[in-house]
Amino acid sequence: MPNGERRASSGVMGYLRDATRNSLTQEELNLLPAGFDRIGHVAILTLPRELLPRSKEIAQALLRVKGVRTVASRTGTIAGRERRPQVDVIAGAQITETLHKENGCTFKLDVAKVMFSTGNIFERGRVAGLVQPGEVVVDMFAGIGQFSIPVAKHAKPSKVYAIELNEVAHHYLCENVRLNYVGDVVEPRLGNCAKVAPLGVADRVIMGMLHVTHEYLPLAMRILKPNGGVIHYHESVPSKLRFERPVKRISEATDGREVKIIGQRVVKRYAPGVDHVVIDAKVAPELKG
Repeated sequence: MPNGERRASSGVMGYLRDATRNSLTQEELNLLPAGFDRIGHVAILTLPRELLPRSKEIAQALLRVKGVRTVASRTGTIAGRERRPQVDVIAGAQITETLHKENGCTFKLDVAKVMFSTGNIFERGRVAGLVQPGEVVVDMFAGIGQFSIPVAKHAKPSKVYAIELNEVAHHYLCENVRLNYVGDVVEPRLGNCAKVAPLGVADRVIMGMLHVTHEYLPLAMRILKPNGGVIHYHESVPSKLRFERPVKRISEATDGREVKIIGQRVVKRYAPGVDHVVIDAKVAPELKG
């Protein structure tokens, strides 16, 4: 698929409906999801409860899609601060470790052990395009390197600090640094960013986690250089508060420093009535007292 293995196109889902037409009722066909996630050789479905008894038939049809060797089903949401996925293999090879390519980068990961969202592909490329030559970047929740690797490979930062708490994700982060030949730029750090993040060094801070990200905004301000910089702040927020709440939280965390919102966008729909948004905020120099 172009630009990496993105969410399946309507053409593929049309094929899935045709392939299961003889085994599913019309009502069941109408319940088929609009797409699925493709990570390397693994296709991941999110099926409504009504279709779970027919998951085997649906999975077998997906195995006929070129390059798909494993089909998994989500059994729950991403869990905990370590962002552990909940998926079960329902057809094909019982191999969930894979190589995934996007934005000219290669990522090795185990989809059953670490989080990786295909819906964020544009955002990962966008941030890499904003980084200026010579910048120091701190990725506070680096995962397997989905932001850090493209930044290091396509921009010209002087340094990228990639911080990850989950030991399994950190293992793959280090592996992906090696696979993409960016070890001279990216420094992986294992641990809670509250304890291992460098302070006062960053021109740009990436906060690519959801749910509790706002709790780390004061730390992000301390990670920035004294003369200020840019924060890319992600949040899952009720659609009716789409940009209002995250902007307010950023302003409240600046400790009096001036902040200018230079970008805001919806990354994707996170759940019914809930959006995943990102705010680009330029923070002024520290106040002299």
